[in-house]
Amino acid sequence: MRSKWYSDNRDLVKWSVLLHLATTIEAARILQITFLRLDEFGGITIDGKRLEIPSDVKMHFRDIHNVERSPFGAKVKVFDVVFQERDSYLLQAKAFITSYEKEKCIVFLDPDTGLAPSRPTLKHVLEPEIKEFWTTLKPGDVLALYQHKTNRNGEEWVEPKRKQLQEAIGAEEGAVKVATGFDIASDVAFFYAERK
Repeated sequence: MRSKWYSDNRDLVKWSVLLHLATTIEAARILQITFLRLDEFGGITIDGKRLEIPSDVKMHFRDIHNVERSPFGAKVKVFDVVFQERDSYLLQAKAFITSYEKEKCIVFLDPDTGLAPSRPTLKHVLEPEIKEFWTTLKPGDVLALYQHKTNRNGEEWVEPKRKQLQEAIGAEEGAVKVATGFDIASDVAFFYAERK
């Protein structure tokens, strides 16, 4: 997740989906694995003078930890390690997840654009990484994934990505479900599956 995109319409859909799932499965906690990549926000110009965006403004509108202070039914904990090197990040994220072994959790993977295509970048989570996250979950936990629209030529993108995730975690047909909010953000979908 790029810090400059935090708190947009996609987040309305994202947290609505996650809170509904948490209520439905009676999860105690949502663990957001952010795949955080920091951005420079630039500045403003007032009467010809260049100024930085005040830190209080950035903290109010772009603090990814704000969701932890929300009065949701399930508690939210954000894994905010900066995503730069895949192997180290995966190890740290898995350790974070296993530290909540006594609670039923939704582990929410939140990369910039979702599951990797044939040429992955840091915007994506890789299939082997998804498998690692999946095997880290306890029975009853749910894995959820943010997925951005993968093409702009009008072809179906949700079902191919759902199947890609299903194959990556080795789940049976129909185990990976889909949630959307196309009225609000038509370019994102969320996939989720319960670890049996």
